[in-house]
Formats: sequence, structure tokens, C-alpha cells
Amino acid sequence: MTREDLTLYEWLVVAAGLALCALTAALLRRHVRPAVHSGYRAVHARVRPHLPERMRRWARWVLDRTDGAGVRAVVVSAVAAGIAWSAATMLELAGPVIAAISATLSVQISSHASVREGAQRLIATVAAIAAAVGVWHFFGLHWWSIALIAGCGLAVGRLLRLGDGAVAVPATSLGILVAGSTVTETFMWQRVATTALGIVVGAILSPLVGGETPIERARDRLAHVSAEIALLLGDLGAGARGGYTRDEAAGWLAQSRDLREDLAEAVSAVDDLSKQARWSLTTPVAQVVPLQQTLRALEHGVHQVNSVARSMFDAIATPMTAAVPQQIGHVLTTAAEAFAAHADLVSDPNADATKDAGHLDDLLAHLREAPRRTLRTVRSEFADTGVLVLTGSIMNDVDRMAGTLARSAPALEVGETPPEPGIPAVSEVLPAVRRLLDRRRDGTSV
Repeated sequence: MTREDLTLYEWLVVAAGLALCALTAALLRRHVRPAVHSGYRAVHARVRPHLPERMRRWARWVLDRTDGAGVRAVVVSAVAAGIAWSAATMLELAGPVIAAISATLSVQISSHASVREGAQRLIATVAAIAAAVGVWHFFGLHWWSIALIAGCGLAVGRLLRLGDGAVAVPATSLGILVAGSTVTETFMWQRVATTALGIVVGAILSPLVGGETPIERARDRLAHVSAEIALLLGDLGAGARGGYTRDEAAGWLAQSRDLREDLAEAVSAVDDLSKQARWSLTTPVAQVVPLQQTLRALEHGVHQVNSVARSMFDAIATPMTAAVPQQIGHVLTTAAEAFAAHADLVSDPNADATKDAGHLDDLLAHLREAPRRTLRTVRSEFADTGVLVLTGSIMNDVDRMAGTLARSAPALEVGETPPEPGIPAVSEVLPAVRRLLDRRRDGTSV
């Protein structure tokens, strides 16, 4: 067997191994993980009542302090590094450890994010090699040529808009000089191939990190934000009905501000899903648009509940200020129920917003009428202008919440951008192909 045949055989073995890794990762995510979770829940429900209370407290303490996503990221990154190093070693590429490093850095929450980050790193590697070899060839090694290599590498990274990956260009450029006189055309191409191999391994194993698909992650984060708004509105409603202290109001205001962190996670999840859908063959863009609209609605909802929490805090923290009337409590509780129903609707992947939103629509209809009735009641019972102004302010926020959840608020359309075109998903192409074939078959039969 010649050297060329042996090299081809090695590439075929590595390609088959990577294909097996991709198949295994898909089976683990789609079939094994749900089966393990359901089995764990069944065993936990059967065994838990028989465990000693001390052991249950210890297990609960461990679970509360264990980051599942972090553990998965560590395990997957370690496995990816080992596979990439083994593949690069089998192919006899220069610097197999570079493949391990590239695979470790390429492991992300989804395959799309991994490919995106990896592509930036690959471009940075190519740019770094070109900059280092070019400056070295024309000027040699001097203190000012080293500075020129570092500066040019960083400038190239910025011009290519690599973001944080721009720093990798000068770092890789200077790392090339370690090879000294062994830098040849073959070495450079092998360095690029090694980096690309690590990126491929990282992209194959990335779906195992998140434990959920990008669309599941987006739904989960959006539903979490809506549920947190519901919980806070429920506390505000209970406080308005039964009275509350300044410390409680300060806690509610702090919670409303913390919602921005949950909202930021939802924004990141929906943004990743949008970027993936433009290139994915399995995720239609039509599935992303409703989630983008939900995100926009929740952005407004977070601002509105923050306004309510601020109004209730000012009412008790500012001297000689009107108190919050008890009638507001029922309206805020209704708003909490509406956001809770909205969270259930968003989290259900099989729900149809046009057909399964009956309960939410009933709550929103009641929520639109509640502020008007509350204002009439407060006007008839209170002559204090401050009370009327405070009630009107909170009721205005509640009315905006209803319009936000119903997607009827005109403010939701401001700044809305149409979805960017992308590759049609398989689920979008197959029905069109089937209709075309049926039409041709009908025409042939006629």
C-alpha cells in the first residue's frame, strides 16, 4: 500500500469516526436523554419516600449547588479535545494539540453557535499565518517586526469583524514563529486543517452541552420570563390587598430589576435561534417569528411591571404620599394569572397561538375591563387627588400589559424588522415538492 493510499485510508477512517460521533450525539440528545430523564424521575419517585431524611437533605443540597449545564460542558469539552487530538494524530497533522484546543473552544450551546465561533477562529488562523509569514519573509525577526506582526494581526482581526476572536489573530501570528525555520506551505495548510478539524468535532458534540435544542431553549427562557413576571405581579397584588412594608416594596422593586437578567438570557436564546434558522435545514424561519414577537412583548412587560413596582415603592417610601388602594390588588392578581397562562402557552411546543389561547383570551378580556371598573370604584370612594393619580398610573400600566399580551399594542410594531431570508428548512421544502409532484401526477393522469 502506497503512502497516498494510506493517507486516503486514514482520512476515510477519520471521516467515518466523525460520522459515527455525529450519529451517537443525535441519538443521545433525541432518544437517550429523554429516556434517562423519564427513568430517573420514575426511580426517584419510587425510592425517595424510603430514603432517610438526612440523605434527602444532602442530595437536595448537592443538586441545588450543581450546575447541570456546566457539568455537561466540562464533560463534552474533554471528550471533544480527546477525539480531536486522536483524529489529528492519526492524520499526522502538525500540532495535534491545536485540534484539541480548537475543539475545546468550539464547544458551544448549539451546533450553529459552534460553527459560527469556529469559522471566526479559522479565519483568524488563516489571517494570522498570512500576517506572520508575510512580515517575517520581507523584514525578518526584529523587535519592531514582532510589534508589526502583533499590530497587523489585531488590525486584520478588527477588519474581519471577528469580535472577541480578533485577539486570536496576533496570538496565533506570534505562535507561528515558534516553529522557526520549519514554517513551510505544508505546515501552514496542516495548521489550518488542524484548526478546522477541531471546529468540526466541537460542532458535532455541541448539541450535548445544552441538553435541549435551540428552539426548546428559546421557549424555555421566554416562558421563564413570563412566569417570573406572573409571580411578581401576584406578590404585588397580595401586598396591595393586605398591606405591605417598605422592605417588601424594596424587595419587589429589586426583583423587577432582576428580570432584566432573565430577559437578557431570553434575548440571547432567541437571537441564537434566529441565526440558526437562516442556515438550518430543520428549523423553519416561520417558527422563529412568533418567538421574536413574544420576546418583544415580554420586553414591554418587564418595563411595565417595573413601573408598577416603582409606583408601589414610592407610595410607601415617600412621606406625605397617597397610599395604594386595596382595589388595585385584584387587578394585579388578574394580570398575574394572564402572564402565567401566557407562560404555559409559550412553553408548550404543540400549542397553536390562534387556537389554544382561549383561557388567555378570557383573562385578557377581563383584564381590559378591570382597570375601568377599579377607577370608577376608587373615584367613588376616595376624594384624594393623589390616590386617583396613583391608581390611574398603575391601571395605565395594567392596560398596557393587556395590550402587550394580546399583541394589539401599537408600540409593539415600532422597530419591528422583517425576518431575514435564509435557507428553506426541510419541513418547508417537502410540502411544496409533494404538492408539485401531486400536480404533475394529476396532469399526467388526465
